[in-house]
Amino acid sequence: TKENLIHGNLILDKETKYLSYKIPVMANPPNWTWWHKIHPSNKKENTSLSKDRKYLLIRANETAPRKLQIAIQSQLIPKSDLIIKLNQIQLIGTHNSYHIAPEPGVMKIIQSVMPNQAENISYTHRGLTEQLKLLGIRKFELDLFHDTKGGTFAYPLGPTLAGLKNWKSLHPEFDTESMMVAGMKIIHFPNFDFRSNTPTFKTALSELNKWSSRNNLHLPIMILIETKKTITSSKENKLGAFDANDFRQLEKEILEVIQPEKIITPNKVQGDHKTLNQAIRKGDWPLLAESRGKFILALDNQGVERDNYLKLHPGLHGALLFVSSPPGNPESAFLKINDPIENHSEIQKRINQGYLIRTRADSNLKEGRKNDYRQMNLAFSSGAQYISTDFPEKMAGFSDYKVQWPNGKVGRLNPLFTPDQQVIMEPEKLNSQIISRQFSLKTPTHVPKK
Repeated sequence: TKENLIHGNLILDKETKYLSYKIPVMANPPNWTWWHKIHPSNKKENTSLSKDRKYLLIRANETAPRKLQIAIQSQLIPKSDLIIKLNQIQLIGTHNSYHIAPEPGVMKIIQSVMPNQAENISYTHRGLTEQLKLLGIRKFELDLFHDTKGGTFAYPLGPTLAGLKNWKSLHPEFDTESMMVAGMKIIHFPNFDFRSNTPTFKTALSELNKWSSRNNLHLPIMILIETKKTITSSKENKLGAFDANDFRQLEKEILEVIQPEKIITPNKVQGDHKTLNQAIRKGDWPLLAESRGKFILALDNQGVERDNYLKLHPGLHGALLFVSSPPGNPESAFLKINDPIENHSEIQKRINQGYLIRTRADSNLKEGRKNDYRQMNLAFSSGAQYISTDFPEKMAGFSDYKVQWPNGKVGRLNPLFTPDQQVIMEPEKLNSQIISRQFSLKTPTHVPKK
């Protein structure tokens, strides 16, 4: 309303040829500060904020409006967010985050045919919200099948072969209705290892986004996507690898759930640099101030699927996902290096070059059976920013093995970086009110022409 408008004057800086307005200061607690951003509804205005976010800026020329009305959002954040960047922290995530171990009758079939595989899939994760809330998980790995017509995975064969009567009562999480709808489905292995705590990609995104919106001070959540297979009648795609159409649908589903401003995209990281790789080699990952409450998405695949995605988005321009490409490639910013034992020095080298890396604290449940922390400790000390595990907590039937930070908190400073002040990772209260203020600003009478 007009009564709530804050009136002020834009001041001309003759050297920079920008009009500026100092955003009024509000009181803040010790070690906290206000982080300002222009409301998304004002995108049409040719405005920006200064690097320290204290000033509103607009280019001074004849196109500058005589009076500017603009909304600015302000949020309290830890003061250390102004010096720590996304690549300077470490977070723990889950491997196959959706996975529920097969029902015993179905597991017997798997054991009879693929005994080694059966040993590797006898784990169950909590639901995604519980992983976020109770375990501090900030990276999720999802396996996607593109069911282009719907219903392909609605009636898994395993329970029938196992002779399970009323099998759905033994699989309360299975949502036949959702599985009948065309779209991206989350499954490890169809028909047998099919149990998932979230049946579709959109249900997973919705669950993560709902929690995120209620806890907007959370550290950036990575969603690592492995594309398994597209169910298509195309004779040209016999292997079922995701192609451009599949990736378009994948991105469509993402944007139907998560607002674009909540996604840290390759374009946002690249900024004004010539390539994404150039940006990250110069350390231009976003500050935590710009990353809290947001998602970063990446593609797990490194073969034909990655090539197909890059054909859709050359150099990752306009892409929603980062990809794991060879270091030095124009689009290379994220690397998947699974084994920190064999590649400890390589991971550290790439971290120091500016890359964002995902590695694993354990694999195939071996470490959990042996209570072996060697790989976990090397993953921690490697500096990899996102560390994956099957054991975010102690699991029944295994040892006491679990992957958590020593202090039990969410995230920690990357050991390869040393800040010059105390850093707040995640405060106890994860929700910070966003204050929106409306400004009416007058432009000076004499503004230089272009």
